[in-house]
Amino acid sequence: MDVSSLRSVFGQVLASTSGRMIVLGQTPFMFAAVNDDGRAALFIRVSLTPAQVVSDGQGFSVSTTRSGSNDYVQITATDGGLPSLFLKLVEYLLERVSATRSTHEGVEALIRSIEEYRRFVGHRRGRLSESLVRGTFAELVLLRTLITAGMSAEDAVRAWRGPWAKAGLGVHDFTFADGRGIEVKSTHQPPGTIRVSSPSQLVPSGQALDLLVLPVEDAPIDSSVAVPFRQYAQQLGELLGGTSPAAAETWDAALDALTLDLSDEWYDRYWFLPGDWLRFRVEDGFPHLDIPSLSAGIIDVHYSLELLRLSPFVARFDALLSEFGRL
Repeated sequence: MDVSSLRSVFGQVLASTSGRMIVLGQTPFMFAAVNDDGRAALFIRVSLTPAQVVSDGQGFSVSTTRSGSNDYVQITATDGGLPSLFLKLVEYLLERVSATRSTHEGVEALIRSIEEYRRFVGHRRGRLSESLVRGTFAELVLLRTLITAGMSAEDAVRAWRGPWAKAGLGVHDFTFADGRGIEVKSTHQPPGTIRVSSPSQLVPSGQALDLLVLPVEDAPIDSSVAVPFRQYAQQLGELLGGTSPAAAETWDAALDALTLDLSDEWYDRYWFLPGDWLRFRVEDGFPHLDIPSLSAGIIDVHYSLELLRLSPFVARFDALLSEFGRL
């Protein structure tokens, strides 16, 4: 269930009286949206053992009932109404748990996913590093390009998962409704190598997956041909805000996830000269790490790819835009 559908359901329960409940799903156990005295809550019909403890997080609290006959977990937003980050938490939990094949797997995924999200929203907030600004700029350029090519603004911004993928809450920078993925990288001119931050990012699978690389060079402030990062992002936000409330809310949630404050003039130091997109199909034969073959205990794997070695997988960027333009 996507964010728009969840927002609609939670809107219904919050417009009603306290205690109102609407079931969201039954696989592998029941999830329901609940009005808890004017606060959004997620009710989960599941039994946890005493050793399975779930902690509160920034913006939400967790209560666990172990009565033996009416066990459940409830996650409640700290603030009233429907906070965007709470809505994203619900979407993330439903996505992760519904992919499991049994109640036992579902419980493990639920506990693990809540903990991942708790760490994510609780990480130290601050300004983005230069490398993260450059990567975010490349993602924003693609987001705007997709909209220009004909994709609805709401669909495009909903597919943008980069802010959460960077924190480990997802795999690819863009994931579309049909399962198609796009991984976005920025690099210097001439494009030589890219850094891959997770061994699962660029693994061929049954789903269509593209690697898009945008050469980005730094430019002097006030350059007549360069793009100012903060202004570019602000204009994109205005564009999205003028299309629909749902697109605007998704955009705001993404900025919150990135901890990107566009009112901070500190980001005015970043001016970029973007080059032409490079596109590579991630399909059979694409160089990647064989994750199952990694020895137990190996974690946090990073590696680099030499772009010249990817020439067998080169594809036309404009052809990709044509495909999205027909959606």
